[in-house]
Amino acid sequence: MDEAKYQETLRRFEEQAAKAATLKESIAQLKGSARNGDGSVTVTVAPSGAVLGLQLSPAAMNRSHTQLTQEILGTIRQAQQQAAAKMEETVRPFVGDAQYEQFQAAFKAHSADVEPLGPSTPPPAASLPGPQAGAKPDFGGPVRQPRATRPADEPDDGDFSGESIFKGRR
Repeated sequence: MDEAKYQETLRRFEEQAAKAATLKESIAQLKGSARNGDGSVTVTVAPSGAVLGLQLSPAAMNRSHTQLTQEILGTIRQAQQQAAAKMEETVRPFVGDAQYEQFQAAFKAHSADVEPLGPSTPPPAASLPGPQAGAKPDFGGPVRQPRATRPADEPDDGDFSGESIFKGRR
């Protein structure tokens, strides 16, 4: 390969690398946001659909738990649609129409495409992570047994062992 051809190939590669870096940065900044009809639920999502933020106004608490669930899930879907539209708007000019479908398939392959569930009977509490009703919190440290205490009529011998050095002697 002659020097001119090599320099041209190198220049094109550097140009593509710069475009890829710009595209990566643009995607990293993308977010979709939506608000329900009365503004009591606001959701922000990443392009993958992951929920990044959820804000509930005091007005949201005027709904039943089922209604609030529906409002939250509907608002998540709206935010995901907005994020998807922004993704297409950002990526399509970089990769072109022909390559966009391949990009979209590759992106979806790396992020789960899961529809949120509607209201249903919640799973049993025992099957969920976290503290169970009546359970003591587990802080991950060793379990300490309570120290033996000496009867009030025995003098303190000062050795901090909880046992008297005066055993059997009085």
